[in-house]
Amino acid sequence: MSRLNRTLSALRTRESVKDKWWVSLIVPYLMLGLQLLAIVILEPSDYPSLSAYVWVARFLSVGFFISLAIAIVGLYFDIIYVAESSDWKPSMWYSLMFFMPVVGVIIGLYYLYRRSLYVGLSLAPSPQA
Repeated sequence: MSRLNRTLSALRTRESVKDKWWVSLIVPYLMLGLQLLAIVILEPSDYPSLSAYVWVARFLSVGFFISLAIAIVGLYFDIIYVAESSDWKPSMWYSLMFFMPVVGVIIGLYYLYRRSLYVGLSLAPSPQA
């Protein structure tokens, strides 16, 4: 059974949601870093042609918005996991980390800090049931 099917099954049967969703919160910031590298730091003359520069900018912009949508869904599932696994009940107000440029990084780091206190930040594979 694939990971998506297990997650959907967990939603239907109210089983516990997996604990790795917090990783999806980092992806928009990585995409933003790639955008800054490709658009701001590198000059258009560093690309083979101007159209290549435009296509790289478009591709990274679309990738950023897709990763943003995935991160919001990931935050939702991570909040469900944290609420089921600990005494802390985080709210969806933490989604502001994706919409407030400078303060968002602080909000995101604070969320990850609080999460680490209650349930940890493990990347180790979880045992299969």
